[in-house]
Amino acid sequence: MTVPTRLTALAACLLFPSLSPAAPETPVKKEKLQIVFCFGQSNMVGLSSPGTAWYLTQPQYVPPREPLMEKSRYFDWNFYWSGARYYEGPRRAELDALIDARRDSRILWRQRFKGELPWNEAEWGKKPEDGRGNAYEFLDEKAEKEGIYKRIAEILDSKENQFNAEKAYEELTKRDQQITAETQRIRDIYIKGTKAEDFDAFDAALKAAVEEKRLLISAQAGKPFTDAEKHRAFYAELAKKHLHMPIAERTRIYVHGAVAGSEGIGIKSTTHGPLSVGYGGNIGKIGTEYALGITLERLVDAPILLVKCSWGNTSLADAWRPWSLDGVETPTETTQRELWNQKGIERAKQLGREYTPRPAPTATGKMGWCWELAMPHIEKVLANPGQFYPGYDPKVGYEVAGMVWFQGYSDMENSAYGELLAQLIRDFRKKVKTPDMPVVCGLLGMPAFKNSVYSNEVNKGILAASKQPDLAGTVGVVNTCPFYPLEFDPLKQVQLATKPESPEYQQTLLMKKRAI
Repeated sequence: MTVPTRLTALAACLLFPSLSPAAPETPVKKEKLQIVFCFGQSNMVGLSSPGTAWYLTQPQYVPPREPLMEKSRYFDWNFYWSGARYYEGPRRAELDALIDARRDSRILWRQRFKGELPWNEAEWGKKPEDGRGNAYEFLDEKAEKEGIYKRIAEILDSKENQFNAEKAYEELTKRDQQITAETQRIRDIYIKGTKAEDFDAFDAALKAAVEEKRLLISAQAGKPFTDAEKHRAFYAELAKKHLHMPIAERTRIYVHGAVAGSEGIGIKSTTHGPLSVGYGGNIGKIGTEYALGITLERLVDAPILLVKCSWGNTSLADAWRPWSLDGVETPTETTQRELWNQKGIERAKQLGREYTPRPAPTATGKMGWCWELAMPHIEKVLANPGQFYPGYDPKVGYEVAGMVWFQGYSDMENSAYGELLAQLIRDFRKKVKTPDMPVVCGLLGMPAFKNSVYSNEVNKGILAASKQPDLAGTVGVVNTCPFYPLEFDPLKQVQLATKPESPEYQQTLLMKKRAI
């Protein structure tokens, strides 16, 4: 719950620059209906349970130091080896090249033992037996023999590494100290007065309601969710009663996509109503929309309509691709394709095979599939806002107040992300006829160490897009990284290193049950 609440509290201030989150008693007055669009993938869909807010009533979990400092034989992205992500020193390029070498080694050996390339039994021995575990161990052994893991460890352990595992552990354990004021504000807004034991009462109430068939959480696969809105309202009242989670009074929401709705089926469902918990992946989930709407209601004296369209596992390069780039590459995409073909030709020569170059894209005449699904609903809302906001006065009208974009896990290695995002913003502004529409983009919270915020292409791209001459000043960036609970990542590592009866092991079980 921490990441989306932080994102949306700041998003509210960026959408309405005159806001002051420290002074909600003097909200900004707006007469027109304020329409805010919310787009993205799983981050925006919302997969968080209201019950995970339990963690906000607890002190930060601090994993024991010893298991995290252990260097396993093979590179497996545990806490020590993850230092390859947050390394800080003069050998960054060398380290990145080794990570690429590990990836290339695994690709080559997979092709060999899967029969895609010849297998030399005399030189390499028998092929590994079927099974993921056997394959992974075989691949790790080969990378180890090639010296890749040893060279990575030498860089991570070198004196010039200014951010090693020890410093990463120190930052992790002190994360809560850096966000104390923000966390308290989140408690005050979303779960004011809620205690840890209230979550037990909430769980019991949910269980009873489901057993008595008064509450359905989701529809049967492939079938419509009849009365989804009724069940959501019931769920939201339970969350309000036991956890004090607010239900908006003047903020409503219209959602199309991966949501529980009485119209449509599956990821093509549609619903609308008063903003509350339950507009995430199902009526027991929360997305970014909840914190955004509740925050806006505190800070803006106006009717507000959130319009959310979101789907998991969708990329900006494809499903969300700007429609003006149908059949058109960005400069970076052209460079990427040419480099890919060059490497493909070289690899084919080494293997004595032919290579078919990847061609330049051709126009399809269609939008990316997310826009194909979303745009009719966006146009429907703008054509008749009163259908989704009771009491809407067409004489007063509406204004497009802004857009919140929270997406990127499917584009982590897409170096063209910034170019694509900038064009998406331009395209959508033209579509809704709002040239200076405020836009807020949430950075991805992984990894969460301060020095590695911009280590992935998405976060670098978002920052670059916000600085484009025609977008600067109207596109805001919210850094969610400090609020990602990185202390949860090593739970499995702690479990493997401790006994089931130990307090440390039991604490990991509690975290998995309550906070994840």
